[in-house]
Amino acid sequence: MKFIIAPGKYNDHISSTKIGQAIYSGISRAMPNAEIVTIPVTDSKDGMPALVEHTIGGRWIELPFFDAFWNNKEGRYLVTNIDSQDTAIMDSEQVVGVDLAKNKTRDQLFHATSYGIGEFIIDAVTSGLKNIVLCLGKTAVADGGLGALQALGAKIYDESGSLIPEGENPLIGAHRIDMSAVYKLLGQRTHITVLLNFSTAEKLCDTVEYLNQAQESFLEDNLVYVTEKMNQKYNLDIHPMPHSDSIKTLAGAFAMINARILRSSFEWVAQVTGMNERISSADVLVTATEKISNDSMHDDILYHLSHVAGSQKIPTFVLCNNFIDNFQDYEQLFTGIFSTQMTEYDDEITIFENYESVANQLTRTLLAFK
Repeated sequence: MKFIIAPGKYNDHISSTKIGQAIYSGISRAMPNAEIVTIPVTDSKDGMPALVEHTIGGRWIELPFFDAFWNNKEGRYLVTNIDSQDTAIMDSEQVVGVDLAKNKTRDQLFHATSYGIGEFIIDAVTSGLKNIVLCLGKTAVADGGLGALQALGAKIYDESGSLIPEGENPLIGAHRIDMSAVYKLLGQRTHITVLLNFSTAEKLCDTVEYLNQAQESFLEDNLVYVTEKMNQKYNLDIHPMPHSDSIKTLAGAFAMINARILRSSFEWVAQVTGMNERISSADVLVTATEKISNDSMHDDILYHLSHVAGSQKIPTFVLCNNFIDNFQDYEQLFTGIFSTQMTEYDDEITIFENYESVANQLTRTLLAFK
């Protein structure tokens, strides 16, 4: 019997990798001859690019950049070969991620910029790379992606005609944008793909005090105004929806440079790395998450894996710490749901032992019905 183990995402104090190891141990104790494959997950700060590197390889490119609050940082992106072409894969978390916004004031958040994302793209383009993949996760930056365009060469002017300087949230005073330098830099041969999280409804972490309603409304209204002018000037068709978190998605700015925008980051990764074929070859898929709830089912990895397995009629079991909400809406995605009855206060050793035990029980149950 072939098992695929693929844990989803956990919070900061639990390692998805160690959860996978615990499940592996529990299955192998109950069925020593089982074929067990662990689909790599990553707890790395490098996010989705680290998952790609772990699966198909690549090399890391180091570069200096400015983060959302104009602090000098060192970052990196992955260059790997996809479809016989060198491709740069970048993660936005290191530039504009929510963790950077912890303990920042509302004024600091109001002035934050996505400029650093543009710096990553410039580094790749000037190095001769024509294929760029950008993974956009949760962000506390509210500049509609205009800061990234500014780094790429866009000239953004305020109502008086003055050029808005770098290092500021350009959306605050944006009135007119000249994109000619951006289009010249990227040309016709640069292809940018933007990968979004499956859900755009994820909440910011509790330690971030986000913008108030007046600040959000001001920025959203300005984004709509500026975008309409961009549509007219450059014959675009971009329509940000007010009060839809459009100022925080950043994706609209990349639509202005003809980027391909995909809804699911993990779906793309699973396709280009061959993970879908591995899942399809399994007899049983075992995944894991902290809790079965509406929020957890927006986990990009968990959602995609369950659907791929379901389409192949592969028995799929999920191990979780507990249930909340009404999980009946999700039960059709899984053959069985096993709770470890864990809490956020349990130590790492206890967590490992409980997941190992539950995985062992699951395997012995399968053997009983074999």
